[in-house]
Amino acid sequence: MKILAIETSGQHAGVAIVDEYITIGEMTLNAKTGEKSWTHSEILMQGVSELFRLTGVNRSHIGYVAYSAGPGAFTGLRIGAATAIGLARGLGVPSVAVPTLDALAYNIFGGIDTVIPMMDARRGQVYFGIYRSNGQQLTLEGNYDALPVEEVLAKIPQGSSITVLGCGADAYKNEIQTIMPGAKFAPQNNNRQRAASIACRAAQMLSAGHNPATTKTELIYVRAPQAVRDLEAKNQ
Repeated sequence: MKILAIETSGQHAGVAIVDEYITIGEMTLNAKTGEKSWTHSEILMQGVSELFRLTGVNRSHIGYVAYSAGPGAFTGLRIGAATAIGLARGLGVPSVAVPTLDALAYNIFGGIDTVIPMMDARRGQVYFGIYRSNGQQLTLEGNYDALPVEEVLAKIPQGSSITVLGCGADAYKNEIQTIMPGAKFAPQNNNRQRAASIACRAAQMLSAGHNPATTKTELIYVRAPQAVRDLEAKNQ
């Protein structure tokens, strides 16, 4: 079962093809580095085409198209979802919406007790999920949310073994180290959203009985867009 995956929830745009949890090919590009800045919409389809060319995978062998469903950058999420759903329809296969924080947590899945992926949500908050590990799988405790990092860590008993990762963990590293000196930080090579992780998480969801055909496609925004919040504040 080959899965084409798209990740556009942050600055990095990524595409990957994974077969039975084995990455056949993956490309990741940062929109804000290098000699030219670009948007996800400018580079995404070029990346997909190049990935097929380099891997030699036949498009007819793709069984699913997975995409990062949020939380994350609103525009990036919509670009990724629209591209993935369009590709899935063109290929005649189902599309699978994968929660971004789930896939980010699985970047470092192992024997760790608690994994907390954090994405910078601006305005002093992080998007986060708290995942407990039993050595076999990660389980989300509670819901995806956006809170100040102090309130996130207040949910964790002191002395717990935790690993944090993501751009939110980087942005608030000093605060995390002050509140929980024993917190571990993921290595930089696994510290950002990856398309291959989206594909692997999609494969897990499908193996567990997830049926894309009966699932309503929705992006996970967690909180309203900034323009909506500003309008609500003005009206109040």
